[in-house]
Order: sequence, then C-alpha cells, then structure tokens
Amino acid sequence: MKVLEIRPLEEKKLRVLIVEKEYSEPFWILEPSNNHAPKNILSSRFKPSVAFCNFLEKLIDEVKPDLITEEQGNRSSKEFEENNVLAQISKKRNVPFYAADIDENAKGYVSSLLEDKKQLRDSILKALEELQDKEDMKREYLMAYGQCLQQEIEEIEREAKFSVRESWIAMSVLENARKLEKEEITCLHISSPEHVEGVKKLLESVDVKVETIHPIKKLVFTQEKTSPAELEDLLRSMQIQIKPVIKKNSEEIPHILFFLDTSKRASPFDICMAYDAGFTVVVPYENVTTEEAKKIVQDAIFSRDPKGIKRTCFFIGGKDMEKAEEVLKIVRDSMFPPFQANTIIDPAGAYTTAAAMVAKVEDALVKSKLGKLKDKRVAIFGTGAVGRVAAVLLAKLGCNVTIVSPNPNRKDGDEYVAKLSNLLRDRYGINVEGVFAPTPAKKTEVIKNADVILCASVAGARIITKEMLNEVKLVKVIADVNAVPPLGVEGMKLKDDMKEFVPGIFGIGPLTIGRLKYKLEQEILREAKRNGKGTIYNYNYAMKLARKILKGEILSTKLAVTVRYPSK
Repeated sequence: MKVLEIRPLEEKKLRVLIVEKEYSEPFWILEPSNNHAPKNILSSRFKPSVAFCNFLEKLIDEVKPDLITEEQGNRSSKEFEENNVLAQISKKRNVPFYAADIDENAKGYVSSLLEDKKQLRDSILKALEELQDKEDMKREYLMAYGQCLQQEIEEIEREAKFSVRESWIAMSVLENARKLEKEEITCLHISSPEHVEGVKKLLESVDVKVETIHPIKKLVFTQEKTSPAELEDLLRSMQIQIKPVIKKNSEEIPHILFFLDTSKRASPFDICMAYDAGFTVVVPYENVTTEEAKKIVQDAIFSRDPKGIKRTCFFIGGKDMEKAEEVLKIVRDSMFPPFQANTIIDPAGAYTTAAAMVAKVEDALVKSKLGKLKDKRVAIFGTGAVGRVAAVLLAKLGCNVTIVSPNPNRKDGDEYVAKLSNLLRDRYGINVEGVFAPTPAKKTEVIKNADVILCASVAGARIITKEMLNEVKLVKVIADVNAVPPLGVEGMKLKDDMKEFVPGIFGIGPLTIGRLKYKLEQEILREAKRNGKGTIYNYNYAMKLARKILKGEILSTKLAVTVRYPSK
C-alpha cells in the first residue's frame, strides 16, 4: 500500500499550471443511492465542452508542458485512459497524461470505515422508528448517539473528499514529475473547481511554483434577430467564447511589503506595482537611512512568526543606487534564521530596466542571426543607475563595454568617467572604459567603434542624431529607454522592435523595453510574494528572469478561444 507523503522535489524546479475544469469531477467514497442521482441531462453528463478542449489544445501548444495530470474521480482506468477526450488531446500532442487521485487502497479503507458507521447509524434509525411514539430516556439517548454518528460520517466524507484526496492529488503530481529526467519541469494539472485552492496550497508548501487559470465561458450571438423556434439558425448565430483568468485567492495571513525608499518621496509606480502583484498591504517609508532601515526591519520581523515572515517582503528603492545598496546590506544583516524575509532592490526601477534592456538586445541579436551579445563591443550612453547596472551585466557576459557621459554641462568630464571606471572595477570587479563625449564628433567616434549602443541617459534628452548615424557603415543595434520627447535617438519610434530605421541600423524603442521591464518587475514581486525563502532579488536575478520571460511568455490574449456551431 502506498504511503501518503508530500515531499519536495530534490534538485528539480516544478511549475504547475492548474487549469480549472467546467465542472467538478464526480467522486464519492460510497456510491450515493439512486434517490440522490442527478436527473438533469446537462448536470449528469460530465464531459469537457468543445470550447474547453480547444482552449486546452491552445494552452498545451503555448506552454509545452512536460506532463499533464487530471483527477480520475469515479472513472475506471480504462474510462480515464481510453474514453477521456482530455487524454486523447494529450496523446495527440505526445505529452504524458497521468491520473492524480486518491489511492484505491486508501479509498477502500475509508469506505470500509464509513460503511461500518452507516450500518450502525441505520440500526439506530430503525430503533428510533420503533420508539417514535414513546417519550422516554432511551429514545433521547439514541437520538443523541445517532446525531453524533451522522456528524462523524459527514466529517469523514468531507475530509476524505477534500484534505485527504487533495493530498493524494498533490503527491501524484509530484511523483509523476519526479520520474522525469529534467531539472525544470512544467505540469498542467486539470482540476475540479472545488479542489483548485487546496491542491495549490499543498504544492506551494513544498516550494512548487503554482499558477491557477480559470477559463470563463460565455455565449455570444452574432445575429440580433433570430427566432428561438429555428434551432439550427439559433445555433449558427451563437459562439462559445473561453478566456483564461488568473484567479486571485484570499489568504489567511496578509502579504505585507515594506517599501524603503531612500528618496524624499516613495515611488507611486512601485507601490501600485506591488498592489497589482497581490500584496495585501504596502507600507511606504521615505528618506530611509541605514540607521532607520535596521529599526524598521527588526520591528517588522519580530512582530511576525516564521509563517508570517514568509509573507513579509522588503522593497528597497530610491534614485541613489549607492544608498540603496547600503540599505540593502543593513536590511540583510538585520535578519537571521528563521526571520529572513524576501528582499527586492530596484532603485528607481534601474535594475529591472537595465536587465530588460540587456536581455531584449541579447534575444533580438540571436533571433535576427546577428551573433551573440557576449562577442560584441557595447557603448552605453548614460552614467546613471540604469547605465551602470547595464555595464555590470554586459561586462559579466564578456562584452567589451564603454560607458559614456554625454553631458555637455559637466566641467570635470574626463575626471568623472575615470572615477566611475575605477568605482565599477573596485565594487563589481569589472573592467569598463569610461569616455566623456559631450560633442557630436566625440559621440560619433564612440558609435563607430561599437556594435551595440544603449541609450540610458536622462529623460527628454536627444543623444544621437541622424547625422551621426549617417557616418556609421557597419550593422548596429541601438536600444533606447527614454520615452519622453525628444527621444534619445532621432528617427527611432517608441514601439520599434528591431526595426531598421536607418540603413544598416536596427532600433529597439522605449516602449518595447518598457513592456518587458513592467512584466519583469511584476513577476519579481509575484515571486517574492510567493516563495517565502528569504531570497534577494537584485539585477542578477532580474536578468535571469527577463531571459525566461522572453523565452516562454504566456499571454492570455493568445489563449482566448471562440467555438462556432458548424454550418450546413
């Protein structure tokens, strides 16, 4: 007999997408009497609709799961494997399909226990019928005993159907994933609506990344005037639409994010992002110093038990990158096991912006067959936080990096870039050349010697003109993060995505990078809310995640399904 044991996967990362079915798969420990059997044909024929099947096919093609699981319910193994339309869809796409449900031996044990209690209850009911005309103590005691038995029966049935069965389902998902010889595994679990939340919590308790998708189905009539009497015409005028919705479930313990901003005003952008990511409470602090950070962290972590710490997160922001990193060090030094909360650092969005820009350029070069980014000479115009982080990421990739100050008002330009180059070497262990280029001629010289150009200067400042680009002969890729007119690069559009806007020069516009930056910060916040491991989310983590988003992004709009009734 199998032992019910939910163990985390060792040296594997499991991602489970729980897809909610249109109905709850029929299941019972003891088969109900015929008096309780469903009579309505639409409620008794449990079968996925054609719209749901089309949606599932589209989801499988988009996600490319390594395995699919579904509750077996009351179906026999033959019914589940051979007469199951979902199993057929999985087989057609060569994806392993497994039953995830309570073990038959365990079900038999609970069934036997229930049968004994129900027999005893029925004998008491029979005795009560014989004593129905008598008002004596024996009848009162039998009534009380019968009520207790009925309560026990209902509790056993409820526990078997939910907590026990859901534990077996979660264990089945884990055990089937354990069989695969892969480090990163994606599983689609098709679940009854009543079990989505229970299975999700059990999987998350062993560090599985879980997302739930709730397909919403509705009818749309394409013809306004159709006689209900003409059934064929009615059906042909009707469409069935399914759209996936990521469900947001309430939690018992609130998810709290403490936003520590080193600037005089806490960023509304990051606060809104945190709420949209699902945090219950966001507490902003402004003008945060290292001394204040320690007090805030200790007050926060000591007020919550280890379970609450898993739902506590610190977000460090502010325009000054060096100050933010100093606060990060104090925040982490103020924690100790088991009081270690997740910590995000993204000063003025610089880390996620830089990671999005570098990852997007890297991905675009490969897809355009222009080689690998690590082999390129890269020039970064802008010495703020975005430019500095981009320089660190690129240098660690192996690029030949030049960071450029284009500010014509800077009087000590050469000295400034020399100090910056030394700072990057001493703090991050990278070799980056610093260049002061305040004039068009010096900018053009930099551009000519680079394969890739990143514009990360201040908003509303034109850095590169068409005249400069006309002097460039070799193929270049230019990315710009300035979305405020005038844009950093003349001729480039906000939404350009490797568009050739000058002969031989391909542009990646601010909104293209901005969309990835938005998704990246949102996913980091969701991950920090979800995992509770005391992780630090910095630019290195952001870079890895940005690559994953670019490789396997799921868009709800891609998965929407519309099914029409066939014409004659």
